[in-house]
Amino acid sequence: MAYRYRARSKEGKIVQGTLEAYSKEQVLQWLRERAYYPIEIGEIEVPVAKTLKARLETMSTVKLKDKAVFFRQLATMLDAGITLGMALDMLAEQTENKRFAEAIREVKTMVDRGTSLSAAMATRKEFSKLMVAIARAGEEGGVLESSLDRLATFLERQDELRKKIISASTYPAVVMGFAIIVVFLLVTLIMPRLADVFTDLSVELPLPTRLVLGFSLWLSSRWHLSLVAVLLLALTTYLFSRKKETKRKVDALKLGLPLFGDIWKKSVLARTFRTFAGLIQAGVPILSALEMTADVSGNAIVEAAFAQLAEKAKRGVALGETAKKIKVVPPLAAHMITIGEQTGRLEDMVDKVADWFEFELDEKIKRLTSIIEPVLIVFVGGVVALVVFAVFMPIIGSIQGLLNGI
Repeated sequence: MAYRYRARSKEGKIVQGTLEAYSKEQVLQWLRERAYYPIEIGEIEVPVAKTLKARLETMSTVKLKDKAVFFRQLATMLDAGITLGMALDMLAEQTENKRFAEAIREVKTMVDRGTSLSAAMATRKEFSKLMVAIARAGEEGGVLESSLDRLATFLERQDELRKKIISASTYPAVVMGFAIIVVFLLVTLIMPRLADVFTDLSVELPLPTRLVLGFSLWLSSRWHLSLVAVLLLALTTYLFSRKKETKRKVDALKLGLPLFGDIWKKSVLARTFRTFAGLIQAGVPILSALEMTADVSGNAIVEAAFAQLAEKAKRGVALGETAKKIKVVPPLAAHMITIGEQTGRLEDMVDKVADWFEFELDEKIKRLTSIIEPVLIVFVGGVVALVVFAVFMPIIGSIQGLLNGI
């Protein structure tokens, strides 16, 4: 996006020009770095066709794996002696995602103008606060390559954890979706046609048949009401999860769900403790690491837990002592944090806590998969058997009546 600016230099001279930037804030930062006092900043109008094309190209999401690959390659290039600007230029050329490539180019442009890598990353939404903090800690400590390499490892683990959750929920979702489609077709297409046949048979319909027929006739004529109800439920849940007043209750409900609640809890704790460990290993101060971990936890209960840890730490209370009093943190995790503080190896212990949560998550997923597979098969078979039983009972009854009449 192009911006036109007018500013005043230290000597009082008026300078003006154009600048390619992601936002007005980025232009302001560029001017301030050069000790210019901004007077006016305006966006240059771009033809609608070009604007639409640019928006379509940048609407794509950036995968976590793409970011991990970027930071891994950037760390490798810097370690090999390639300059930061050249490395960013090479990575922008080989990145297939249009949005991410544009972000890398913007970062490269700012780096060429003298901006630090972390400050340039902070101007783009594709780079989270966590990524910026780790990069800044690496720059301040003179170990940017190792910090970026650590960040890549962290993102790869986060991507693996996300894939585990997806794989655990894919099979049940597919089976349940198939069962719903089969039952919907049976009830809305086949059963209403059989209703006329049962009427012609002039036999008393058994209770299961009457229930299934009544439900099928209602659903075939009012299926849109069911669809609206499902959409309203999903929308209500989404809105409640977005509001601060109700998000805590929704997140608490997620953690308390049977079967899947424990998986959700372990996945959130594994991600947050891994984030906390990664920030400490990168050299980020503990208080800042706690606050940032709370922001990226994604769960109000866990966010409140880390906020409490940060608040108590400011008062000088040990993290392990506070963690023992927080319900969502298991006693073993609190004990390992205490050992880490006493031995001066907090980052290693927190990393082991994340490993332990991921191990528990793997075991939970395996057990759940082994249990839920036969349960879903029995469920689907039971539903289909009920429909078939409801269909054939009056037919068998009518045949028996004919035989008795003969």
